[in-house]
Parts: sequence; structure tokens; C-alpha cells
Amino acid sequence: MQDRPDPLYDSPTYLMYETVRLVRRTASRMFPGQPRLPHLLVLWCVAQHGPLSQREVAERLRMDAGDLVGIVDALELAGHVERRRDPEDRRRYALEATEDGRLKLGESMKARVRLNEMLFEPLSPEERLLFRDMLLRVLAHHDERFTGAPEPSGQQTGTEVSSRSRASS
Repeated sequence: MQDRPDPLYDSPTYLMYETVRLVRRTASRMFPGQPRLPHLLVLWCVAQHGPLSQREVAERLRMDAGDLVGIVDALELAGHVERRRDPEDRRRYALEATEDGRLKLGESMKARVRLNEMLFEPLSPEERLLFRDMLLRVLAHHDERFTGAPEPSGQQTGTEVSSRSRASS
């Protein structure tokens, strides 16, 4: 009997699933106690665009509002965000990043750069850029938030300087 290739290896969705699992395992091993990516996304959103209501955060990040409650609770308990009454509508709360939250966000983003460098070490800088561009193209096809994505800074992909950045210099 001849060995057949596993059909899952031909499935991009399966490979993405396994990649996400690899990212989670590696991140928790490299940075125990660091916030998980959903927590960082919420903290980043509030730090960049806040104060925001939880509904606004959920809409911006395309997160389920029910999932967001637990994330905001954890961020508030850690002292990274504060819930304050919205002065324009006393029935709702506005989320704001604390100074400690902004510091944690900066520290965590640097850790994510190291994580990207380690995970994507087998790829050349040009391959990392191509991989990023392909992912963005697929995402932009389905979600307008990813259209017109900014050029990579080098830190986002874990590369020193992208070939595009060099070309525009």
C-alpha cells in the first residue's frame, strides 16, 4: 500500500488552525503571565481610540460582546483599563487605558515582535513580507478593516527592514 499525503496538509484552513495553536503554545511558554492576544487587542483598541464603550470596542474588533466582558473584567482587575461613566450617557460606561495599561501594552508589543522573530525564523525577510501580504489580501477580501493596510515597519513582521521599506528609502 502506498502512502498518501494527508489531505489536511493541502487545507489552508487546517494549516492556519495549527499555526494559531503553535502561536498560543509558544507565546505562553516564552512569556508566562503575559496577556493573551485578545486582551492585547482590546487594550490596544482602548489605548488608541478611547475612551470607548464596550459596544464600540466589540464593533471595532469584531468581537462577541459576551466574550469582551470577561476580557475587560480581567484588564480592569489587572489595572490596565478603567470603566468610567460616560458623561454624555450616564447609562453606559466608557473604557480608558490606564498609564500602567499603556506601559504593559508597549512591553507586550515588544514581546510579540520577539515571538514573531522566533516563530517565523525559517522564513527570509522577503518571505515574511510576502506571507504578511498574502494574509492581508485574503483578510481584505472579506473585511474592509484590512484594506489599505499600512506598510510594514519591520517590527510588525519581526524583520529588520522590509524590502519595500528599503525600496522607498
